Amino acid sequence: MQCLRCGVDFDPDKNGCPACAEKDRGKSRFARIMGRVEDILISFFLAVMVIVVLLQVGLRYFANSAVPGGDTLVRHLVLWVAFFGAAIATRSGSHVKIDALTRAMPEGLRPWSQVATNLFSAVVCSLLVYASWEFIHIEYQSGGSSGFAGLPVWTMEVIFPFGYALMAVRFARLAVVNIVSGFSGAGENSSC
Repeated sequence: MQCLRCGVDFDPDKNGCPACAEKDRGKSRFARIMGRVEDILISFFLAVMVIVVLLQVGLRYFANSAVPGGDTLVRHLVLWVAFFGAAIATRSGSHVKIDALTRAMPEGLRPWSQVATNLFSAVVCSLLVYASWEFIHIEYQSGGSSGFAGLPVWTMEVIFPFGYALMAVRFARLAVVNIVSGFSGAGENSSC
């Protein structure tokens, strides 16, 4: 069987993927639980999205009706899936990186570049936490309804500050891990 997380072949009769187990050994219990919660939530939101879309199509085709507010729910679930996906990508170090400049640098400067990049990313995400919190506050004050089950719009958009905060913490942690590891490369792809 092939592991869905890392792609390594393993025997399913044993206790799971040995490669993932090895990666998880260095993590704190809290980090492992948070990772599992994120994986479950993104799977749940994606499943709900697919089910609602299939219901919409089926109801429109067969009953000439639709799930009330279903389109709005799916649009907002796309945001939730995107933010959880970005947080998971940050956790696993597989987020988008433009490293052309880093590859051109002398070997001795590369660790400093990683620290600077991670700190810059943490600062940008922190600024986006503030901006998105202000956005949520404006949405809250406007009192708009989402059209799905009468939920206020701000409740469906609360993922913005939460997602950016999670990424900010992870980028900051990666920078600290790189500094503490003495630039040995141990923290380079460390999972948060």
